[in-house]
Amino acid sequence: MTLTSSVARDRMVDCPAMNPLNSLSPFARRVWSALSAEYPEWTDYLGRCGENDLEVAVPAPPGSKAGHLVIFTSGGKDLWIRFSPSCMCYALDNETEMLAIIRQLQTESAFFVTIWEGDEWVETTLIRPDDQPELEPNQVACVVSWSGKHDRTINAATA
Repeated sequence: MTLTSSVARDRMVDCPAMNPLNSLSPFARRVWSALSAEYPEWTDYLGRCGENDLEVAVPAPPGSKAGHLVIFTSGGKDLWIRFSPSCMCYALDNETEMLAIIRQLQTESAFFVTIWEGDEWVETTLIRPDDQPELEPNQVACVVSWSGKHDRTINAATA
């Protein structure tokens, strides 16, 4: 369901039969509770994925290659965070780690990095601003920051 305004969303939340939170799994509701307590302005980005999983997609700043910061649940038990680009997904242990990682990404004390060998994705991780990813020969790391100001490509030969 696509909502066109916060007024429409507010009306749906007030109506139990139409409240999108009612269809979420207990785990997804718990994740949303933690997110909305910390980021109440993200209500407009609340969505559902599949039957009962949560997806929240927050737009990145203009000029950023991150696209969106997406927090989602999977199978009613797994928690993930990602940016929009391909393969930029990271598993989270719990809501506490989720909130810590969101803060680090938004304050740019952590960046997403994907490692590639040719056109083949090898891995995704998070790094701190001064860290260099470990690369094998012929690998390339693509670092993406929330603002885009710290994006960079690192070749194994120059790492």
